[in-house]
Amino acid sequence: METERIIQGCKSGDRKCQEALVYMFSPRLLAVCRRYCKDYALAEDALQETFINAFRYIHTYSGTGSFEGWLRRIAVTKSLEMQNKFFKLTMFSLETETNITESVIPDVYSTLGEQELAVILKKLPENQYIVFNLYVVEGYSHQEIAQLLSIAEGSSRSLLSRARQTLTTLLANPYQQSSYLFAQTLNGSL
Repeated sequence: METERIIQGCKSGDRKCQEALVYMFSPRLLAVCRRYCKDYALAEDALQETFINAFRYIHTYSGTGSFEGWLRRIAVTKSLEMQNKFFKLTMFSLETETNITESVIPDVYSTLGEQELAVILKKLPENQYIVFNLYVVEGYSHQEIAQLLSIAEGSSRSLLSRARQTLTTLLANPYQQSSYLFAQTLNGSL
């Protein structure tokens, strides 16, 4: 079934179209939820909340912009809400920090597999990890991140800068990186 027909069917409450929408977007949205939730069960709950809200507010989708992008924004918001509900997320203000530098991440990341890169990203402190994902992966602006996380825009910029610096350090030190990946493999995390 074509996406536009599914959307129109969902707007009119057609259960088969709702089922088709869930089937079409669940794998990608679950991946988004897993990036922001500490465990798989919480990510599944966030995914369910994503679809509940999508069906509740689908009438507000005007057709401008990507429908998947619209769903992804709901998934990110629901994931962060669920994460914060069960594991208090600490976003402290870093506005006073004036020395924000852009870090260049070494080309070493291009040789890493997706799972290895995900493990390295998970080494970031949670607040840096979330801002990094929102900015780099999801494409949010610092203003949007600040609003979503209830922090100052300068804090978003600072957390992103710190995340980049941490990644630069991790990627520049192959011994630290490989020993961490080896330990994660032994623990079954990879």
